[in-house]
Amino acid sequence: MKKINVVLFASLIAASASSFAMGVTAEQGKNFTNLNAELGKDSSGVYLEGNWLKNTQDGIQLGGAGAGYNFALGPVMVNAGAKATWLEPKKGDNGVAFPVGGGISYALTDSLKLYGEGYSAPKSLTNSVKNYVEANGGISWTPITPVTLKAGYRYAGVDGKNGRPSHTLVDGLYVGGGVIF
Repeated sequence: MKKINVVLFASLIAASASSFAMGVTAEQGKNFTNLNAELGKDSSGVYLEGNWLKNTQDGIQLGGAGAGYNFALGPVMVNAGAKATWLEPKKGDNGVAFPVGGGISYALTDSLKLYGEGYSAPKSLTNSVKNYVEANGGISWTPITPVTLKAGYRYAGVDGKNGRPSHTLVDGLYVGGGVIF
């Protein structure tokens, strides 16, 4: 019976996924690289996403997967979600965090959008730090479908615990691009 339930659930997910837009993007800042994959992030309803972020200056890495829900309100898209994030900040506080948060995007035109999002995980949602925070905002332009170009600002940081220092993981401007099918 469990196998049948798993097959039915997987079939439902696959059928739902066929109606979602899928995309991949890459962002490059002065001292960091971010790779992101998403499913359903540009439409109302459930979305899934994953990313890998590396600080190229000191080797700090983050990786995660998340899910949430989008609400379309005319030219505004609001989302709320949660993530599971692996932290490897190289300061003795490697571990996981489960940040919750959300974002908003505003379509200025059919091809130009402003966006911003923020997530936070307090001590009760991490195993290695006192608090984890990330924020991202900027502008995106879709000159031709499926190509999207981005410019923005990204921050991620932790408050240390057990005598470990608080520190910034990534902080700065970026440019990027990707495709959404």
